[in-house]
Amino acid sequence: MMPVQKPGLSKQDYQTPKEFLAAVRLRLRIPFFDCDLAADKDNRKSPVYFYDESTDALKQHWRGLGDWLWLNPPYNNITPWVKKAGEESLGGAKIAVLIPASVGANWWRDYVENSCYQLFLNGRITFEGCTTPYPKDCALLLYTPYIRSGNCVWDWKKEFNNGIK
Repeated sequence: MMPVQKPGLSKQDYQTPKEFLAAVRLRLRIPFFDCDLAADKDNRKSPVYFYDESTDALKQHWRGLGDWLWLNPPYNNITPWVKKAGEESLGGAKIAVLIPASVGANWWRDYVENSCYQLFLNGRITFEGCTTPYPKDCALLLYTPYIRSGNCVWDWKKEFNNGIK
């Protein structure tokens, strides 16, 4: 099963693979994420999750929820999530965001390009429950109060495999 593009109709709750999250934690030198900002009890990547049908994370403050926060937002409406991540990072929050690398999108220009550090993923991600990789290039965005721009290509699989030896 592969995530197929169906604008407005595609599944929005694919789970981030454990191997990728482990690579991100190695890169950030953290043992865990303190909160998953766009998850419910079934797909969360942290014991603390903050978004479900009854709690809208976009209307809450993210500052003070912990050291590093995880965000794999619904890809059908990325704009409010990256806008909020940028705003919250100005107040001290540190948020790692996994999204498609849509560098030609207006939301990328407005809320990503000069608002966070961008790691373009070398190695496609196969989301949990899927048998083939996601069909688009992805990026890991690091919104922090101290790094507001820059980018690199990150071979996350190589770094993960080197880190566990």
